[in-house]
Amino acid sequence: MDTHVAEKQYIQVEGLSKTFKLKHPIIDILMKKPRKLLKAVDDVSFTIEKGETLGLVGESGCGKSTLARTIVRLYEPDQGKIFFDGLDIAALEGKALREERKKFQMIFQDPYSSLNPRMSVRDMLTEVMLFHRICTRSEVDHHIAELLRTVGMSEATAERFPGEFSGGQRQRLGIARALALNPSFIIADEPVSALDVSIQAQVINLLADIQEALNLTLLFISHDLRVVRHVTHRVAVMYLGKIVEMAETEALFKEAAHPYTKVLIKAAPVLDPRNRTREYAIEGEPPSPINLPAGCRFNPRCSYAKDICRREEPRLEEVKPGRLAACHFPLIA
Repeated sequence: MDTHVAEKQYIQVEGLSKTFKLKHPIIDILMKKPRKLLKAVDDVSFTIEKGETLGLVGESGCGKSTLARTIVRLYEPDQGKIFFDGLDIAALEGKALREERKKFQMIFQDPYSSLNPRMSVRDMLTEVMLFHRICTRSEVDHHIAELLRTVGMSEATAERFPGEFSGGQRQRLGIARALALNPSFIIADEPVSALDVSIQAQVINLLADIQEALNLTLLFISHDLRVVRHVTHRVAVMYLGKIVEMAETEALFKEAAHPYTKVLIKAAPVLDPRNRTREYAIEGEPPSPINLPAGCRFNPRCSYAKDICRREEPRLEEVKPGRLAACHFPLIA
């Protein structure tokens, strides 16, 4: 691999998979049926360049959050590699993993359950910084004041508890906690979906400002394509555990290569009151990840599907420069 290219690929995921074993009902045990498996992430590969924001989109249940948690080792991968600045963190354990974890953090979807209600903001941030040896105890107050200013909150809020804040303020505190370890890579997992629409733009703009100021690398997960278009450089589209398309953001929104991407974009809500048609709403429900269809996973819902789509699973391949799609009949050439 070219050295310059390798340096730009700050995050590199190769063949990552995560499967969950489901509960084994007694009747299945008696009938000697094998335990069912849910393949949440299946042989996923992608890269993120340093300072880039990659969007990850798809319907609920497609594996986005599982992929995020597997990348940061909250879930153990079944197979695959996760290179972070050239180091495979999938192979790390114990102290070595804890040291690397300081460099990559997550902002979670629910600001109400992700903060300890029994700890003040000061105690929460102090615990994080001292445990990971980010600073000495005498430096903690200065660091807390800086963090709160960074997320647009006053230093006085340090003495308050999570229950005293609104959802938007709690998410700002979640961002402050993630930044407390001075990370260079952050995964934002649906960071505004639990917030009022009036607050969402504030948090999104805050994240964009922080990323630019600190030169952070960001994986931004969302089902809201309007938000993704606003904040990302490139987009990866996920369906039933697989990435089915990757492209630069504007190129993808202007012309989709995969049929799923096309209907996903067309089915997204629009702000123009003169254009409220939903004629491109995706037909049917996604197949169960426990019982995946043969061939292309999207074929039961795809209006372009042919016999080969029901027999052979397409590979994620370049269909034009800078554009990857897993489709036997991509919509662009």
